[in-house]
Amino acid sequence: MSKPAVQAYRAALRATRVAFPGDAFMIRSARDKMREGFEMNKGLQVKEEIEKAVDDLNEVAKFLVKNVVQAEMQQNERYLLKIHDKTELGLNDTIKQSNKENMGSLAGAKVRKCR
Repeated sequence: MSKPAVQAYRAALRATRVAFPGDAFMIRSARDKMREGFEMNKGLQVKEEIEKAVDDLNEVAKFLVKNVVQAEMQQNERYLLKIHDKTELGLNDTIKQSNKENMGSLAGAKVRKCR
């Protein structure tokens, strides 16, 4: 095992702790899946394949930290999002600047203005 591979694996394991705080089942499930993938790629010999596998694992770690947010159902049947300081929050600037006449509806049909 190469040092970058071990570093990527450890970063991915740490990312599970950030993405799923206090949820032992999800942490264990995510780590088991990562271990399965790591073991599957253990026999790679070609340098390019190894680098791609390491890059993919690093991307998984980044995605878990920045884009995965857990929600907890409250008593009023609403969900409380567990957003942390590393969560990536979108600003929707592209939507605000777009030409609204060409935007579609949620059903996929173009929106027509009433006259």
